[in-house]
Amino acid sequence: MATLVNGNNVKLLPQEICGLICQDSVLTRRDLSSLRTISRAFRDEAERLLYTSARLRGTRKIKSFCLSVIRKPFLAERLRQLTLFMPPQIDLEVDDLSRITKALRLCHNLRNLSVLQDDSRAIPQITGDAVHRWILDGHSFRLKSFASSYFRPEVLLCFLKDQLSIETLTIKCKGDAGLSSAPLPMLKNLDSSAGVVQEFGLDAWHHTTIERLQYSLIDSTDSEELSTFVALTQFSDSLKSLSIRRKNGADGLDIAVLIACVAAQLPDLKFLQILDYTAKMETYYVPFLPFPIMFTKIETLVIRPPTRAYTSLTEHTDISTYRELRTNSGRRNAANRLMTALKSLKRLVLIDKNIYEYTRTPNDGEICEHLLSAFDETQWLQVQ
Repeated sequence: MATLVNGNNVKLLPQEICGLICQDSVLTRRDLSSLRTISRAFRDEAERLLYTSARLRGTRKIKSFCLSVIRKPFLAERLRQLTLFMPPQIDLEVDDLSRITKALRLCHNLRNLSVLQDDSRAIPQITGDAVHRWILDGHSFRLKSFASSYFRPEVLLCFLKDQLSIETLTIKCKGDAGLSSAPLPMLKNLDSSAGVVQEFGLDAWHHTTIERLQYSLIDSTDSEELSTFVALTQFSDSLKSLSIRRKNGADGLDIAVLIACVAAQLPDLKFLQILDYTAKMETYYVPFLPFPIMFTKIETLVIRPPTRAYTSLTEHTDISTYRELRTNSGRRNAANRLMTALKSLKRLVLIDKNIYEYTRTPNDGEICEHLLSAFDETQWLQVQ
């Protein structure tokens, strides 16, 4: 970077060359900020890229961004994606909220908006309420995706009624949200709590459009989980992909029963991901997933079984509750059994302290094992 800054001829480079340099994938946002100081051509190209998307955490950065786009409205016109990690309410003043509102009012081309709690702070946050919701009012942008873990869900109803183009909705809450009366005719992807799934399943329009669904079970009981599976029936005509995340608690269904229930309600599902972060005191000596699974079109199955607890449910080990999954040969036997029973299954992923992937070879269908270094938990959103 120093070579570029000190070179006298760099300032004479045409706009097209500056654009190609700025688009180099090795450059970070800090590099782009440095390039802005070289010449007007570099500044224009770097700012165009810097202000296409923004992730802002904390009062100072949010304030700086808002002042920049208010002073230079053309920067706001370039913005397509914005993520605000909102500070605690105690850190916010009326002027801060007014600046956010003014900045959003200039972002006519904004398509993806996330307003999230700043979970990097140790202080528990109070959920944003109607006092703060007005920062979302009166804007001209038409969103394709919206995510919120900052606002209480029920205060978002009027906002969502006005955003008819939303395709992806993420609402982080523990229970229902009071949002089922929002039209959302384009909604295809929903990430929420089990309570929201039950709520959305009651209204006819929702289950005809949703293709990809993720919901969270927190401290859930077996009866609560069964109620959610009943609601899933309403999505059977459209749903292609399902992800279930389970945390805390020890009173939920056994994961084998859980998967069998999903298959009974959604036999045509193509992708199923179950990430179980609970701990059990028991060790299961039965084969993993011993029940028949009635999927007819399943292509990918991702499972993180619960782990074995220490002396209390708050302390986890990396050891699977299923004894069969604790050895290479046991996992291989389980994979062979599942992929033989499910003829359409192309990919099986088993997660514990490591990530094991099983796939079929294209020619003879032989089952191969791979050890993955990482796993993208958002794959459920990419299913076609």
